Amino acid sequence: MKLRILIIALVVFAANQMAVGQLLERENVTKTVYNGSRPEEGNFGLTIAAGYAEIKEMIDEDVSFRGFPVLNFNYYFSDNLELVLGAQMYKLSEKFSGSLLDDIGEEADINKESRMRFIPGVNYHFAQSNFLDTYVGLGVILGTEKDEVVTSQRTNLTGDYASDHYTKSSFVSGFNLNIGVRTFVADLPVAIGIEYGLTGVNHSNLQYETVSEASVGGVKTKQTYYTKEVDSALKYKSLEYKKFELGSNVRAVLTYYFRK
Repeated sequence: MKLRILIIALVVFAANQMAVGQLLERENVTKTVYNGSRPEEGNFGLTIAAGYAEIKEMIDEDVSFRGFPVLNFNYYFSDNLELVLGAQMYKLSEKFSGSLLDDIGEEADINKESRMRFIPGVNYHFAQSNFLDTYVGLGVILGTEKDEVVTSQRTNLTGDYASDHYTKSSFVSGFNLNIGVRTFVADLPVAIGIEYGLTGVNHSNLQYETVSEASVGGVKTKQTYYTKEVDSALKYKSLEYKKFELGSNVRAVLTYYFRK
């Protein structure tokens, strides 16, 4: 028993001496390791923000894809004040033309859509924590929406034809209020977060102007009228159509920062 106790004591003593020796020989590391650095005055970055509406259109095959994420340019005017310039764009162009069976006639269709929005704004950041950053923001929405639809049919035998040309050019204005929280990852190239926003958008000049042309038996006709939609049955001599929308959205936010 005494021999066993003596052996254990010698092992503990030897381990202790080895540990002391390693501590005496170790060199201190002076390198600074960044962990969760936050942006400061003069820093800038690029942000991609995809909300519920955008993501739903991305994954739904039955929905016309218009949900491009918002792309923001961010600049820290001060440690707490962040200037933001956002943009969201969408464009579609479809063309169809073909000859009918037995050379009876020809048919051609054109469909063009474009959406463009610019969103300048400002975010105010509260906490100075490097881990979690909370902020509120206000943005102004300015943009345009344009649609163009052309349908035409021509009969080869008689030369008769019919054509309808629908155009819409709308102006969009509104506001965006949002609150958000984000966390900074490692040495400040990346921040991830989530935003909740309240958006109000006013659409003006939503009516379609339609120019309908036809030629039957050598008699040509041309008529201009207005409709609420392309396929609307009601036709107006004059029409003013506008709409206001108010709704909320939740966005996932990813920002890449550049040091000054």
